[in-house]
Amino acid sequence: MAQPPRGRGAITTPEQDATLLNAFVAFLHSTKTLTAPIGWRPDNNGNFSFRRTLDIDGLTEQGFVLFGRASPKLPDRNVTLGLRWDDPGSRSWHFDRLDWRPMDAHNNKDLGPEDFRFVLIEGTHHHRLADNAVHPSGLGFAMQENLPIAIPIEPEPSWQDFLAFAAQRWRINELVRTPLPPWEYDLFNRAGSADKNQ
Repeated sequence: MAQPPRGRGAITTPEQDATLLNAFVAFLHSTKTLTAPIGWRPDNNGNFSFRRTLDIDGLTEQGFVLFGRASPKLPDRNVTLGLRWDDPGSRSWHFDRLDWRPMDAHNNKDLGPEDFRFVLIEGTHHHRLADNAVHPSGLGFAMQENLPIAIPIEPEPSWQDFLAFAAQRWRINELVRTPLPPWEYDLFNRAGSADKNQ
């Protein structure tokens, strides 16, 4: 499989983008299982995160990774789940990503589906491979830019609904059993905890 470009200035050719897209679409459409249960752990950036490889028909798919990231002090929001390609000689490249109750709103600017251009997307949203694959500068560029095109997920999902959406979208049934991150609650945010949203 062709690898995504190395370095921010690199640009993929249309042929490379087509090869990447075909590989990612085939991966998305395959039923997958986790190689190990999901567990959130502190990472070097001050977040909770996990990284899991995935099996298809009992074989681990090299380079493809399911990842998650959550902020310890922002309970019940700001969680990212996604699929990425880990380039062994470079860095990781997201190719499909979900953001649950993010802190920052997203704007596609003049890109993506017409209904969501220049629209402030404030809630949970999906950075779909299909939308970013048709970025004017190519899929490789879109991956370098952390998938700049997104669509909202409505109505705003609970934690369990978010997991169910991800499990269906990515064909990873075990995702519905993903535990809540071990957030740090205090007296002021305990009342709004995710327990009410499960």
